[in-house]
Amino acid sequence: MRSAKSLLMPIRIRSRRPQQVSVATRPASSSEIALPAVPNDIDQREPGLSLCMIVKNEERFLERCLRSAFDVVDEICIADTGSTDGTVAIAESFGARVRIIEWRNDFSWARNKSLEMATKRWILVLDADEELLPESKPALNALKTMNAYQTAVWLRCFNRSDDYKGTGAMSHALIRIFPNRPEIRYRGLIHEYPSIGDRDTGLDAVLSPVAIDHHGYMKEIVEGRNKGQRNLEIVKAATEKEPQDPFHWFNLGSTAFLLGDAETARMALEKMVDIAGDRPRGFIPNGLALLSEIYCDKVKDPKRAQEVAEHALRLSPHYANAHFQLGKALIGQRRFAEGRAAFQSAIDDAAYAEKQFVVDDEVYVWKAHSEIGSSYVMEGDDTNALAWFEHGLRNRPNAQPLRINKARALERLGRHEDARIALSQLHAIYPDEPTTVEYVNFLLRRGLETEALAVIDASIDRLNGPASLPLLLAASAVAQKLGLSTDEKYLRLAAGRAPGSAAILGSLEALLTARGKTDDMTPFLASERDSVPVALDDFLRRSHLALVAGTYRDAADMALAGLERFPEARQLRYNAGAALARLAQREDAFAVLRPLHDHHDEAAFRAAQLELQMYLDVDDYAAATNVVDSGLLRFAQDASLTIFIAKYLVAHGHSEEAVAHLYRAFDRDRQRVGVELGTLLISLGRIDEAGKVADKALS
Repeated sequence: MRSAKSLLMPIRIRSRRPQQVSVATRPASSSEIALPAVPNDIDQREPGLSLCMIVKNEERFLERCLRSAFDVVDEICIADTGSTDGTVAIAESFGARVRIIEWRNDFSWARNKSLEMATKRWILVLDADEELLPESKPALNALKTMNAYQTAVWLRCFNRSDDYKGTGAMSHALIRIFPNRPEIRYRGLIHEYPSIGDRDTGLDAVLSPVAIDHHGYMKEIVEGRNKGQRNLEIVKAATEKEPQDPFHWFNLGSTAFLLGDAETARMALEKMVDIAGDRPRGFIPNGLALLSEIYCDKVKDPKRAQEVAEHALRLSPHYANAHFQLGKALIGQRRFAEGRAAFQSAIDDAAYAEKQFVVDDEVYVWKAHSEIGSSYVMEGDDTNALAWFEHGLRNRPNAQPLRINKARALERLGRHEDARIALSQLHAIYPDEPTTVEYVNFLLRRGLETEALAVIDASIDRLNGPASLPLLLAASAVAQKLGLSTDEKYLRLAAGRAPGSAAILGSLEALLTARGKTDDMTPFLASERDSVPVALDDFLRRSHLALVAGTYRDAADMALAGLERFPEARQLRYNAGAALARLAQREDAFAVLRPLHDHHDEAAFRAAQLELQMYLDVDDYAAATNVVDSGLLRFAQDASLTIFIAKYLVAHGHSEEAVAHLYRAFDRDRQRVGVELGTLLISLGRIDEAGKVADKALS
């Protein structure tokens, strides 16, 4: 098992680092922000801090956000783009001034509307699903009276995630604090950033100890919001509007990747590289690390992945994400020692984490450790693998992939009781589908069927994902083996969760038929008719049932629809040909069956028989003979086919050819072929010869 999923989260890089600025170590003083001197002739607004936000339907988060900043900001300026819940009331309860604006698919326009409301010297920008960390407040209080001009302030955003069950997430630097001046405004339709006028890079900025937590990437929240497609449309519009801006291509690549479109992501990120060249831009190393991941995990080109990761490291030599991807690319080439060295460099990059624009903080905490362990697994060295998994767990005790990898290593080392305890403990912490499947499979491998069944029984009500179906099927099989009547219960439950699944319905139908409960299948068969087929077995079962029922149009339509999704499915191809033949669509049937001519299996055999029958039905004996000679004879080793061809020859007045054909196959299957040959010889009056054949067959 790969120990880590994608390194990329939907990072919201809304500030662009100017070319001359690099993130350095956080100042030693917790309240120190080292701003450059401001010219004496620059007018200054009233000291203070204005919190500026844009919101829509954020009643779930807004109170926590405003409470975190309420005692440090001097005013709250909110632009609402059309809330229909209690968002506005919550904002007003904190004394916020709220301005209702339209939504134009343009984040910068909306941001700038909130900036227009601000009256204090400095601006702090937050989103509703963020909260200001308490240790940030001394620095912000000190900032209020500092002179402001055109230099902004970096803060660190920690994206909290439960994607790895309590293991933390990625962090990145953002410009969210900047002077309240009319020339400073946001630009960009999405992933907007503050800039001066039309400058295509962000503000110059200095470091600060200010930090925020972002909660919007918790799994439940991401799935509930479903904003991916909306964001994709906006970033595509941005690339069309400004096609030479590499930042837009980075956003398109990262957004497409998150939506599962790896090819669009690869194309966009390559475009980013082509346009950016060697110009130092803060987002480029992150884009390159993602591009390396795509080449390694999606395109399966580890050499190109290595090149891209090395490019990222030339731009940012201590970038943990890039060293991590380099390690994966080298391991993909089975260059194990070099790959482990790269992962070790990723671990060492922890000392430079705060210098990075975007970094996956989990890489150096446990992900690299897990990958090193996995590389030892690939070499069959479970002792070293276990040591690295345990090393990672010391840093992140509840990292689910590490715990699973550790249990697997223990099992391979023969430490079965330790593995069982490890999985039992993990299941108690995270009784989800991955852990349950892992635990049940381990118990079944160890022959602990009763214990496995107990785990399934305790888990199945709360598991509703795809993995619940094989668990239910396994439970049914175990119950049957143990002689328990609950086998039927598990199959019924599985059929209810996956209506129309042939894999489940076939087993359930066989079981109910054997127990005289065929009527119980009626609701399940009705659900099958109303459901959309998904798997190959679904199309096979439904087209076969329609053939048996004589509803040939339905059979043909189902089989042809299945072939569009599974063009290599030869049995499905035969079903389509059989249905079309019975609909007298002979030419269509021949066309569907033709690809089977190059195969030698049951479907091809039956297809050749079907073609033969279609020619015989229209008295086309020349074509029928050609099917026998060029088609069916491919299966001459099959006794059933030998007999079939012999009967065909006899039926068409070629008895001597049939005798010769059976004699040629006699030694391959004396009993079956002998019976057919003897019967034919008797019908031809060759009694003595038939007797000799019988004696030889019996001997």
